[in-house]
Amino acid sequence: MCRIFAFRSRVDLKVQRSLVKAENALQLQSRKHPHGWGIAYYLSNEVDPHLIKSVESAFDDDRFARISSFLTSHAVIAHVRKATVGALGQENTHPFAWNGWTFCHNGTIFGFDTIRPLLLGKVHPRFHDRIWGQTDSELFFYLVLSELERAGYDIDSPGGTIPDDLWQRFGELLGWIRDLSQETGEDERESMMNFVLTNGSVMFATRFNGGLSFSTQKVRCADADVCPVKNKICFGPRPIGVSHTHLLLASDPTSSDDVWEEIPNRGMLVLRDDFVLDIKPLGGVEGGPAWFA
Repeated sequence: MCRIFAFRSRVDLKVQRSLVKAENALQLQSRKHPHGWGIAYYLSNEVDPHLIKSVESAFDDDRFARISSFLTSHAVIAHVRKATVGALGQENTHPFAWNGWTFCHNGTIFGFDTIRPLLLGKVHPRFHDRIWGQTDSELFFYLVLSELERAGYDIDSPGGTIPDDLWQRFGELLGWIRDLSQETGEDERESMMNFVLTNGSVMFATRFNGGLSFSTQKVRCADADVCPVKNKICFGPRPIGVSHTHLLLASDPTSSDDVWEEIPNRGMLVLRDDFVLDIKPLGGVEGGPAWFA
């Protein structure tokens, strides 16, 4: 499949350790996921992310290590690909980006070629001419954005309140895709639809039939002495309902410096712009509402 790493922090920090230096850094994971890599990162006072992609293996591409060595940011999404749908090419390499949003998918929507017209029918028409590649993941990105907008979140000027029914709506969406996929009979397994979506401020992640872990807490931290955050609640047990210092997300945990927890399968994580974390089960997975039919 693929592997994802994502990072959000109150302050700009280096991410070289997670990408290159850690005992299970994303670059090492790319030995089994060699079909391209991409990094999207956000800089302060800039809305649009910087996006770098390659069709080379991150393990063999010197640019991956070189970029990771100087990259400092408050929000990063990185991805290494193992191709299942779509040929090798820049247009099929994650992350995908639109209007300040970036997105990575880990998994496969089985029977995608068969059900693509049905999925595209639920994508807002304004996104149709933005779908440049052949992957299930890129169309999935615009399907997720369309549903976020239908839920009442302003994706053009993002910020503000997270809709209360977001977990229900995304559960119904993923359940509908899963059912369409199974009806094709192309694979006995359920489709895997783990994704991470961010605009550099809020961050959304779902775990649906694959591994996806998160961390807000540290065992040790090389940046502790220089970190300007005064109340370092990132050591010790994870507090609930407070503004965290940082969030890491990874398909496979990257470092033993961090305390990792799994997002429950068929669950969704939301990091709000005030750094409060919400993790809840996806509702409605077993069958979507009438409009999905």
